Amino acid sequence: MKGQGSVMGILIEGNDGHEYLLGFRSGGPVPTPTLSRRQPDGTFLALDDVHEASRLAATQLGLGPQLVGPGMGQHLFLWNAFREALRTLPAIPSWPTWRP
Repeated sequence: MKGQGSVMGILIEGNDGHEYLLGFRSGGPVPTPTLSRRQPDGTFLALDDVHEASRLAATQLGLGPQLVGPGMGQHLFLWNAFREALRTLPAIPSWPTWRP
């Protein structure tokens, strides 16, 4: 049976008390990570400025300092935010295996 829904992103509460949504923007040859902030009316507004989104990801989501070099891409901080968010999730339980 195939699920009817789709994952839209990861909801994170920032250090400033705002809620942020890490998601992906489609339309290019590869998905592009995005960061959106919840507005007072409950909707999420994507931060289109990659530098501002990266700064917020680093400060509000608690990402530590990272070395950035040539060729690393302009979305490095957002990709790292995804990695850190996934790391905070609990481990997926697995069935125990018995051996005779």
